[in-house]
Parts: sequence; structure tokens; C-alpha cells
Amino acid sequence: MALVTGASYNQDPGVGRGYFSSFEPLGTNGTVQINNSNVPVRLVITRYGGLPPFEVDIPGNSTFAVSINHIQTIGVLNIGGLIASGSVNLFIPE
Repeated sequence: MALVTGASYNQDPGVGRGYFSSFEPLGTNGTVQINNSNVPVRLVITRYGGLPPFEVDIPGNSTFAVSINHIQTIGVLNIGGLIASGSVNLFIPE
């Protein structure tokens, strides 16, 4: 069983927003899933300990998931020309 936290987003073009910030000083390990409905967005995951941030562009009308360790923050940037909507979920193993 995993703990799940999530949020929906609805962002104007060029707008970035954070959806998760770790309470654990060393970061959280888990799987981040993004369900994007209409325009491309950039998923940005910052990490603890000088690890490089993880960034990936997600095309419109698609789903993407990545398992990653030491998660500090999760954010979404709308890189399309229209309002972007979708959801971001974090699955944390118990």
C-alpha cells in the first residue's frame, strides 16, 4: 500500500506553480505521476543533497510517471499557449 497525495492544476500560459514540498529534511522517495490534458507542461522536481533537478516536458493529452528519490519540491510550468489543466500525484511507499 502507498500513501498518495495529489492536486489538480489549471494554469495560464507561462505560469509555474509548486504542488509539493517535503517535510522530511532529506527529501521523500516516491513516484510522481502527471496527467496532462491539453497543452504541454514542464514537470520540475528538485532534490536534496546537490542532486540535479529532474525536468521533463510533458506533451498535451498524455500521462507521465517517474520513480525518484530525495524529492524536495514538485512543480509544474505551463509551456504552452493556452491554459493548461491536469493533475499531479505523488505515491509514497509505506
